[in-house]
Amino acid sequence: MPDKDVKTIRDLIYYQYAKIIAKRAFGKEAKKKNYGFIKKTFLELKEEFKLGI
Repeated sequence: MPDKDVKTIRDLIYYQYAKIIAKRAFGKEAKKKNYGFIKKTFLELKEEFKLGI
């Protein structure tokens, strides 16, 4: 289930991408153990899009 901050399809893509990054960095249990990292990465991806970086 996506985070409550996921409101658009683009946000969902960023959220899924953040989960993929976390899984590659921390292993299979990344979603349970590193939710903060996923949330931070998602927000950074979302912010970069707004800034046009």
